[in-house]
Amino acid sequence: MVHIVWLAGAVTAIMGIAILFKPIWMRQSIIFINKGKVAYGIAGSKTVLGIIFLILATQCKISSIIIALGILMTIGPLLFCLLPFTKIQAYMNWWIARPEWMYRLWGVVAMLLGGLIFYAGVPK
Repeated sequence: MVHIVWLAGAVTAIMGIAILFKPIWMRQSIIFINKGKVAYGIAGSKTVLGIIFLILATQCKISSIIIALGILMTIGPLLFCLLPFTKIQAYMNWWIARPEWMYRLWGVVAMLLGGLIFYAGVPK
């Protein structure tokens, strides 16, 4: 089960690389999420992944990083869901209007975060 943590890091890093080369994919994803209430489902899955991180953190190479990320991944989406849906859509529309270089920058951040999760999440 502990392999879920480093796999999540690897997937995050790979998605960051994909966004770096194809930033339009991120914009299209945000447009899809902005239709209907898909954002709540994604927030729920991120909360579940955060709880999994918290449960499996003690088996990871650098537990403190995984615990910190697990807490952020659990509490953040819950607070996000407390926002009115119109505010969530306004935030998504703001992201849709951003230039491509901002998506690429976000891809670099995702690569770095994914690499950190990958390194910290390797089993002891």
